[in-house]
Amino acid sequence: MERIEFGDIVQAYLRIVPQAEDVLRAIPDPPRSDFEAWPDKDSDLYDFLPMAFMHPILLPKLREDPVDRETLDACFEFIEGLAMSRNTYVQGALYFEVYEQFLRGREILIRAYEFSRPVARARIHEMLTRDYPGTLEKVREDIEGRHES
Repeated sequence: MERIEFGDIVQAYLRIVPQAEDVLRAIPDPPRSDFEAWPDKDSDLYDFLPMAFMHPILLPKLREDPVDRETLDACFEFIEGLAMSRNTYVQGALYFEVYEQFLRGREILIRAYEFSRPVARARIHEMLTRDYPGTLEKVREDIEGRHES
């Protein structure tokens, strides 16, 4: 996976994530028009990630049984590309709008950890260690038994 640069986020999202184009079309204006003009100064990654990625695609897929491995693999490929960015704004948006959203439920967190790639997995583990040690203790066996952190 290659690093996704800030100016390429929407294009990478459309290329990598299944159903991305349909999701963007369903977002009402003005946010959608901001995304189409990305990365203009008025567009906001803190809006884009929850409205176009987390709520309509990733969180529902993390809750599904049986697991849609193809879609989850694509979503975590997108996350890994973002996680590799050196842009602090991108990293902040990932922390609050992606990684913290995995805390919505034990199974969501375990599944997210399972599907995450090395850079994102390390950041999720760092977040848990630093900011949510109690949560880490509750899921440690489930997540560390599957992957080295």
